[in-house]
Amino acid sequence: MKLVETPEFSVEANPMFENTRIFAGSIGLRRHPETAFSPQMSVWSAKRERKSPEKWLSDRLKDDGGKIIGREAVTFAGMPGEMSKVKDRLQDWETKEKRNWYRLRALLVSADGSTWYHATAMVSEPELAEIETDFKRLLESLRLKLEGNAANKVRAAAEAETAAVVEKLKDSMEKVSAIRIQQSQEERRLENAAAATEPVAGIEERFNAAVADAGLQDKREALRLIVMPTVAMVECNAADPEITGLSRIGGGPDLPADTDWPRDDNGLHLNYLAQINLADVPDRPEELPASGLISFFTGTDYTDWRVLYTPADATLTPHTVSEDAMDAAISVSQMIVWDSDLKRFVPNGQAVDGLSVSTDEAGRLTFSRDGVPVRAFASEYEFSRSAQTLRFERSLSAPFGQRGPNNNPRAYADIGIEDPSDFSIAVSERFKIGDGPQHQMFGITGVRDLAAIQQMAAKHAAQSGWSDISAPDGWFILVKLASGGEADFNFSDHGDYVFMINRNDAVRADFSRVYAFVDSG
Repeated sequence: MKLVETPEFSVEANPMFENTRIFAGSIGLRRHPETAFSPQMSVWSAKRERKSPEKWLSDRLKDDGGKIIGREAVTFAGMPGEMSKVKDRLQDWETKEKRNWYRLRALLVSADGSTWYHATAMVSEPELAEIETDFKRLLESLRLKLEGNAANKVRAAAEAETAAVVEKLKDSMEKVSAIRIQQSQEERRLENAAAATEPVAGIEERFNAAVADAGLQDKREALRLIVMPTVAMVECNAADPEITGLSRIGGGPDLPADTDWPRDDNGLHLNYLAQINLADVPDRPEELPASGLISFFTGTDYTDWRVLYTPADATLTPHTVSEDAMDAAISVSQMIVWDSDLKRFVPNGQAVDGLSVSTDEAGRLTFSRDGVPVRAFASEYEFSRSAQTLRFERSLSAPFGQRGPNNNPRAYADIGIEDPSDFSIAVSERFKIGDGPQHQMFGITGVRDLAAIQQMAAKHAAQSGWSDISAPDGWFILVKLASGGEADFNFSDHGDYVFMINRNDAVRADFSRVYAFVDSG
């Protein structure tokens, strides 16, 4: 036999256990070659538990699982305790071999009751008798070198060593996990990018497939009159910041030299969302210009928005969003307060993150740091992760509710369809491009019918005093921007940001009176 010891105790190990490990006050023994079924033993000490030894062992055996085939009172090395035998099954995950597997466990209590000594042996059935005999011999060879407070101090040091190693392992595992997550995200990004650039089938082919999915082939022609022309937009790849005028979502806007980044009535800069080059858009409604750039911005809580139109012959200047823009927006929000009398934000007297604030004659706020102007944004949330170019494809969308073309509430019912939701979902799925967010222009989106959102836009126009565009039928969806993707906007709990325009304004390339809302949930 060979003597194996820790600062607190020692045992005499059988030479058949060639591999001996001593770590943080515990002893581990394994037989070569080390396989899934190699016999193994362990011995360690621990401070007593609040439960009785009998209750602790019962709970542990229950948690471990397997069938208890033996449990008896024992005394080893002058210490009383219990020993158990459990039968279970173990599989070698490489070879897929399964064997009966036995776990022997002993719990011994020191004379003063302050220390519990644990020991386990694990073995497959062919070697059970041999290992069980040697396990009992090992326990009888147990000799205590320290007891009482001296043992407690050694054990505390061992526990600290264990905790340090566990923390180091945890840190390593977290780093490995972060790398794997990053790799998975990159693989997913590449898959989405590939899917977003794949050719799509023709309009009619995809529509026929949607009709078949819904089991409505006999109503194909009637349904074709109900669906609405739409243009799908999907993120394609990272946008080149050196190229101006690209259709893209995220990043910063391309603006003419004589056009400032738009600000709200408080002086805060509106958050940039996307820009669309109208020359890229297939099947534009005839009311829209054939060319030019439309740029989309939003303010605080989606209650303020702006759409700018830039003619195609304008010289564009790229604008960027600084890396600390979100932090600056958070700091700015802590420096202002709403004045209900003035109906605007005013400084609250606080200085945050080295920022200072001043107010111009119109009451608009400007911010600076060390005398250098800082662009303060209206929202701390609407910042993109990256700028992504947009791909455009002809598409169709189907009203989810009961309304059809020209807001006819009987369109579906007239052809014998009382619940068109399956058809609407089938159209949405068949015209989906890739797995990223499905942005779009025109058509219909969401579960609300077109008439309902036209009424919302008309009400906004009337309240704004725009009587010439207050008729509901004149409004149509200009753009829907979806949450997620590489741009990674998150509009009110992963919703869609919908911008609408009236035909009377569209024909004049006037985008100053758009209506916008977030469709979420």
